[in-house]
Amino acid sequence: MKKIVEITLLTALSFSAFSEEEKLIRITTGEYPPWLSKSYKHGGFVQHIITEAFKHKGYKTKYDYHPWARNYKEGQKQHYHATAFWYKSEAREKLFYYSDALYSEDVVFFHLKTTLFDKWHSLEDLKPYRIGATRGYTYTHQFWDAYKTKKLNIIISNSDQINFKMLLKRRIDLFVMASVAGYATLQQEVSTSQLLTITYNPKPLSSNTTHLLFYKKHQNSKKLLAIFNEGLRYIKKSGFYEKHYDLLLEGRYYQQ
Repeated sequence: MKKIVEITLLTALSFSAFSEEEKLIRITTGEYPPWLSKSYKHGGFVQHIITEAFKHKGYKTKYDYHPWARNYKEGQKQHYHATAFWYKSEAREKLFYYSDALYSEDVVFFHLKTTLFDKWHSLEDLKPYRIGATRGYTYTHQFWDAYKTKKLNIIISNSDQINFKMLLKRRIDLFVMASVAGYATLQQEVSTSQLLTITYNPKPLSSNTTHLLFYKKHQNSKKLLAIFNEGLRYIKKSGFYEKHYDLLLEGRYYQQ
């Protein structure tokens, strides 16, 4: 009788552990201030939103941080359920399911105020400039094609911080980055006097929505996509999303 009870308890404990594991969503991601950073409260606005959307549906989340180029590969591995967060692209849409939009933002060209860059209409207008870009980012197909064919003088660096330093040192003329994220990075990385020397052209290279991605070859991806979207719709409807987006704009996520 004792053995039967022990076996029953072990089975129950094993099932409980398995259930807990099934309810844990592992997500590969990367640093992208002010939207997401492991040093921020709740991991930043985007991580907070993803966590709360899954939490509403009864799931816990765990985040592993990698360089962005690596995240794309990590998101295809079996031990990750999703990768956060990405703009849409034709190449990725072949491999991943996209969640509903996490947020939208314009990608613009930052430059020193002393650099004459008032108007541009097409990529052809960018030929006179040295353009900084960050490795692993999406931008647009046309932009990366101009880099590969050397139609534009695009200089690739490993981080946004490096690109802004190059901009201040006049080693590049323009730096392409999302507007909100760009100013948040500047506020944390450069002095106030340096910040006042930088602006951006209001015409965007692109206007993008960002998404949580689920690898199509994983068995439960469609199910988890539906679960996440339901949770995301709930926190938007409840007012949680809007309230915390305002906190993001106030800089509350990265104020320690």
